[in-house]
Amino acid sequence: MPARRHRHRFLAALVGLRPAAAGFSTAPSQGCPLHAALARRGAPAAAAFALYSRIRAAASPTPYTFSLLLASLASSSPRAPSPAAGGCDGLAAAGLAHAQALKCGALAHTVVTNCLLKLYCALGLLPDARRVFDTTGAAALDAVSWNTIVSGYGKSGDLEAARELFVRMPDRSLVSWSAMVDACIRAEQFSEALRVFDRMMEEGFRPDAVVLVSMLKACAHLGAVERGRWVHRYLEAEGFGRRPGNVMLETALVDMYSKCGCMEEAWQVFDGVRSHDVVLWNAMIGGLATNGHGKRAIELFRRMLEKGFVPNESTFVVVLCACTHAGRVDEGKQVFRSMRDHGVEPRREHYGCLADLLGRAGLVEEAEAVLLDMPMEPHASQWGSLMSSCLMHNNIVVGERVGKKLIELEPDDGGRYVVLFNLYAVNGLWEDAKAVRQMMEERGAKKETGLSFIEWNGLVHEFMSGDTRHPQTRMIYALLEDMERRLQLIGYVKDTSRVLIDMDDEEDKGSTLSYHSERLALAFGILNIPHDMPIRIVKNLRVCRDCHVHAKLVSKLYQREIIVRDRHRFHLFRDGVCSCNDYW
Repeated sequence: MPARRHRHRFLAALVGLRPAAAGFSTAPSQGCPLHAALARRGAPAAAAFALYSRIRAAASPTPYTFSLLLASLASSSPRAPSPAAGGCDGLAAAGLAHAQALKCGALAHTVVTNCLLKLYCALGLLPDARRVFDTTGAAALDAVSWNTIVSGYGKSGDLEAARELFVRMPDRSLVSWSAMVDACIRAEQFSEALRVFDRMMEEGFRPDAVVLVSMLKACAHLGAVERGRWVHRYLEAEGFGRRPGNVMLETALVDMYSKCGCMEEAWQVFDGVRSHDVVLWNAMIGGLATNGHGKRAIELFRRMLEKGFVPNESTFVVVLCACTHAGRVDEGKQVFRSMRDHGVEPRREHYGCLADLLGRAGLVEEAEAVLLDMPMEPHASQWGSLMSSCLMHNNIVVGERVGKKLIELEPDDGGRYVVLFNLYAVNGLWEDAKAVRQMMEERGAKKETGLSFIEWNGLVHEFMSGDTRHPQTRMIYALLEDMERRLQLIGYVKDTSRVLIDMDDEEDKGSTLSYHSERLALAFGILNIPHDMPIRIVKNLRVCRDCHVHAKLVSKLYQREIIVRDRHRFHLFRDGVCSCNDYW
């Protein structure tokens, strides 16, 4: 049935509208109990309109009525059709509410306009929200209007639109700055989030808990531990830790320290929290897991159960990851089987963790069976983890099947072609490898750019492979060349077997490896960071095997502690050994 007919049926069944009066009362209507019911959040759109219809039957609707109706619709299930509404969903309900508010002249009231903006933003209808915003006279807009539309664009991932409106705002409040920082976080522009926060502070705004949580998220993603410590000190100086209900901030602190590889500080925060919740436990267990403390993570999970906390879906994800990083296959299987005993039904993520656990342990056929037999369709990321295991254990039989499936699922992702190419190349299947590379070129698939980040003196420095943008480029490259000469003297030989580039010359391949982003960041760290401080690097991709060997040798040769966080886990290199025990 066409959408227009749905809307007419919905209107007739629920609203029973009569011609609107020329104006309407600005006082609350006589249906106070009905207004109270309408103010309750979470009811289906049909129920909200039924209440609106009864209120309208008792008296003329007011701005108060419309603000409650729009707010109620914003909190209802947006896309769940109601049989009583003739199959009309929350999107159609929003259009009907907008039409009624317009017909009754309610949009002349700023509070109603703001509620309508919030409704459209909640439904993800940013073009409709922008149309309301642009067609409303400037006099009818206030700071809430601007903040709502900026926040709406930010939550939808449209950072450019959010920034364009933010620049135009006549007045900015702390909420405005918070919305802009959040927009940067959601767009994964973490360095930009730090810059926006700095500007906010320069203009004299004092951050609240919401902005500080966003800041800690940015620091966690960038590995910017010094900035994160500054936030921690600010929290203590301002007394945030002494206020009740701040477990969200404490959880963000644990997560930040964990993702920066500072487990002692993460543990101190965790132990100092007076009122734990399951999210905080999850953050601490997950932090231990990714930092190579799988045994401690599992012990903490048992302690959590002993204290009476009920694990949720996320708990089992982090515990299964702990088993994976520690190579504890039997324990991981037992944890997976115990999920239903705790009232948690295994979801796609849990099956993916189980498959990853098996695959990394070399049980790739069993891991493939888990993905094929799970009750829901696996995501590409889960197949991708299995493909990495096939490459790690050189299983061409399963790897070829999985690699072709990944290319079918994500034909525009160059990384999918890279892994299959490398698997063929390692096994000497050059014709197959050449066909994969040709397919990748014909489809214009691009591999994700490898980026590494390192913080020093309050700034986060970004490097990509072969980067020449940094002011210290000459010094960095000179150190890398000297480093390589010294490593060769102790027997280091590059592993060029898994480098996908359009070259056949081994020397050229080796040159490419020499300037991977993490090596540039490492050289920068050695040049700038004092000897008694660890060098902390964050990489957006998995560390390649050759760079892993290189970092181990550099840690011994230069007597430096090097911490690298890649896409999967932490690597602590010290005296020629990595905390992952070469299992990642």
